[in-house]
This record gives sequence, C-alpha cells and structure tokens, in this order.
Amino acid sequence: MKATVNIFITLIVLVILSFKSSANAQLEKIDSLSEYSYISLLTCDPGDQLYSVFGHSAIGVVDPEQKLAVVFNYGTFSFKVAFFYAKFASGKLLYQLSAVPYQRFLREYKYEQRMVNEDILNLSTYQKQRLFDLLKENYKPENRKYQYDFFFDNCATRILDIFYEALDDSLQYIAANNAEIKTHRNLIDECLVDSYWSDLGIDIVLGSVIDRPTTDREKSFLPDYLSEYINNCTVEGKPFVRTSRKLVKESATFKATPWLVRPQLVFWVLFIMVTLLTILFRSKPWVIGDRIVFGVFGILGIIVFLMMFATDHDAAAKNFNIIWAHPLYLVYAWLIGSKHKKALKWASIVILAVNILVLFGWNTIPQMYHIAFIPLIGIIILRSGIIALRYKWA
Repeated sequence: MKATVNIFITLIVLVILSFKSSANAQLEKIDSLSEYSYISLLTCDPGDQLYSVFGHSAIGVVDPEQKLAVVFNYGTFSFKVAFFYAKFASGKLLYQLSAVPYQRFLREYKYEQRMVNEDILNLSTYQKQRLFDLLKENYKPENRKYQYDFFFDNCATRILDIFYEALDDSLQYIAANNAEIKTHRNLIDECLVDSYWSDLGIDIVLGSVIDRPTTDREKSFLPDYLSEYINNCTVEGKPFVRTSRKLVKESATFKATPWLVRPQLVFWVLFIMVTLLTILFRSKPWVIGDRIVFGVFGILGIIVFLMMFATDHDAAAKNFNIIWAHPLYLVYAWLIGSKHKKALKWASIVILAVNILVLFGWNTIPQMYHIAFIPLIGIIILRSGIIALRYKWA
C-alpha cells in the first residue's frame, strides 16, 4: 500500500514537472510574438478555501502561429520551503511568478467549478512584445520571487504594475463618477459575506492600516476590481480591453456558515450563559472560571501583539484590538485567587474602565471593530466588574 502511494505521488510530481518543462520550452524558443498573438487578463472566481476566497488573476499570452499558449501567474509558492508555516504566518514567505500551459491552468479551474473570465487587451504588436519581454524578464529565476503582501503587492497588483511599466503614459484610467468610497476592510468584507469566522479572524488580526479610504488603483488588489479597473482604461485613446469572454463557465455555489454557529450568535449565547451563571453563583468566587476566561483573552492578546510587532504583515500594524485583547490578561488571570488582593482590585477597576470606554467610543476608534466583539467585551466588563466589587475594601 505504501509503495502504491509513493508511486502515485511520484507520478503527480512528474506530471507537474512535465507541465513546467512544457511551458519553459515554449518560452525559450520564442523571442518575438507574431501579429496574430494576443495577451489577456484572466480573472478567476473565488474558491471555498480562505486562500482562494478572494479569487485570482493571471496573464495569458497566446500566439497561435507559433503554438504558444502560456499563463503567467504571480500567485504561486512552494510548500517545500523550510519552516513554511512559520514564514507564512510571519509574512516572510516568498511568492513567485510561474508559467504554465494555458489548458492546464483552465482545467484546474474547471475541475474546481470556478468561472474564468478573459479580458483580451487592445494592444499593438509593439506593445504586446514589450509586455511579453517584461514578463519573460520577470520569469527569470533571479527575478521571479518577491515578498508577497496581500493588499499592496499580490498576484493582482503585480499585473497592473507590469501593465503600467510596459505601456507608460499611454495607459490612462478614466475614473467613474460618484464612485463609492471604500476601505480595504470594506472590500475584503465583500468577499467574506458567507465566511463569518474568516471575517472575524481577519478583523481580529488586521489593524487600522486597512481602514483608510482606497484609491481606484488600490482596489485592484482584488481580481474582480482589477478587471473593472482595466475595463475603465484606455491605451492611446482606445479602450484597453478589446473584448471579453468566459473561458470556464461553471461557477459553483459555496455554503454559508450555518446561522447557529455564526460568531455573533455564538458569542451572545456565551455572554448570556456567563451572565446567568454570575447571577446564580454570585456569592461564590470564580477562581478557575475567571482564570480560564481571562487566560483565553490573554492568548488572543498574544496573537494580536505578535501579528503587530513580530511579523512583516504591514496590514497588522496599528491594531486597536490591543486595547481590549492584550497579553496582560495572563498576568491578571494569575492575580485572580492570589494573595495580592489590592493589586487585583485595581487591575479589575482599570480593565473595567478601559472596556467600558471601548464600548462608548466604538465609533470614534480609528478602526472598524467587528460587531461580534461586543458580547466578548461584555464578558470582560461583567467579570472584571464582579471581581472589583468583591475586593472593593481590599
């Protein structure tokens, strides 16, 4: 059985390598595109995993006269990198530009039932050649890797950057009248309308950096907005997009998080349970229970702190969640049940006051808080308030 699995894995690796060598062979033997060639933006529908829920963008280069059909993809990385998960979490994982055969790229999305739209660009032979040369230059081993940033340097923004590099001032964007002002957080929320826990997690670890209004160009970090952006562009006064068509028409629907397990409901039920237990057992100290509660908030605070100061994720900076979810809750949890009653009393008063201020200043804090934070903050206020009252004469 083990031998069969090893053979199967080997075959998969060989198939992948054959695809890579096929694309490389095509690129190596072609220096100049023919007049029948075309270059297009490929926009792929979201998938059901967090890494794919925002969709994907790539560049297609086709030259039927020279039998060239390659997709350049800035969104690839290797799982074989040493300390992969540590680098991924810390923002130090390098992404790279890959080149794969056109049909292989489309088969993957057809298999996953993710629609692929193609915007064929309206370019002269010279402009196509210029863009193709830049892509080949980027694809060189010494150039293909880059430091990925989800909002500011990803598979979509790289494509728009290379369009501008290839076309210079001839590429002009025509801004839409009365365009809606959106922040980066607003934009990712649009992609997570059915992924409630993913939305919550992102709102916990990403800071106020993503709460400023975006420009139309900055919106193009999302594939759909990139497609919209280039459809509002001109090249030398002509529409940048010549024509559009669907290469993969299937589009699967993904199930939303069931309402019974959505964060807001789960946390409100938890708050009500804690409130009822507080009333029922108001005369008894909750040493173990409170230590668990504030220990959990302390661990959450460590995650927020590490994302802010120990990673290269720019979007995790200036995270005002550190006000109500911070590592010092672990010290507070240790004080509960200890002999340091006076320290516990004043710590409880400070925690109570800070979290009440958070609720009252909800709309003045320069960061959009997730609505599901309210019952969590409510639990902190309730339990710290009870402890402060218990030790008011300490």
